[in-house]
Amino acid sequence: MKILMYIVGIIVAIVFLLIVGLITASKRIKNNDKKSRVEMEMANPVPKEKQHLLAYGANLALYRSESPRILSMKVDHETLKEGLSSYWDVSNSEEAIETLEWLLTDGHRTRYDQLLMALNAGQSFTEEEVGKSQECYKTAQEVMMKKLSFAKSDFDKVDTIAAWDFDRAVNIARWSYIVGYITEEQAWSYITRAADAGSHAFQSWKDYFISFAFGRAIAYEGDIYDIIWNGKELLDEKDSIWNEFNIKRSTVQESVTLDKV
Repeated sequence: MKILMYIVGIIVAIVFLLIVGLITASKRIKNNDKKSRVEMEMANPVPKEKQHLLAYGANLALYRSESPRILSMKVDHETLKEGLSSYWDVSNSEEAIETLEWLLTDGHRTRYDQLLMALNAGQSFTEEEVGKSQECYKTAQEVMMKKLSFAKSDFDKVDTIAAWDFDRAVNIARWSYIVGYITEEQAWSYITRAADAGSHAFQSWKDYFISFAFGRAIAYEGDIYDIIWNGKELLDEKDSIWNEFNIKRSTVQESVTLDKV
């Protein structure tokens, strides 16, 4: 009996040490990632007015371990080109512009907003009808309530997955500029359109994140575990880009300022 207890004690100690090690390693990676982002921001400064615009693409930027405050990225051009080609069918200027226009004028929201509203209303669907969208939607709610302390009432306020389209538009514009498919002026034009649309459609960054998460769950049929900690950083950390800038933009004032930059 004593031997068994001894063995159990050793196992518990090993598990505890492994957990502590994983937590420590995770914190170290996060701190190194932040340090790298700050270094990139210092080397490639962007005016505050334009950082505000880029805030609407912060979800995907952080997901890719990139700074959401600048156009420049750590990833090399060839990797970006391969990603645009493989996942977006974008290999030239025409395809980049076509994709950006689609995201800003139609996007997945034109197809899936009605489904989101039906799911919010408690309607139930079979897998034959909506694939795994309903299952992923429910999982997304559970994860956000558990990890971000969201309430059910928070989800009731969001009736669109538009942030899923706007966030991706900001990043596609950014990537397309970096690989040379569009000019910097064009990139900022598309980013501004996405920011204006996001500012008009949402009342808070929490709503914006929920919309993005539901878009990933319903349209992409993906779980949101890999974006949840980005959301926590953006919403909870005092120095995050979302806690620096309001979801609402003073469009006229900022457009004038941008013209002068």
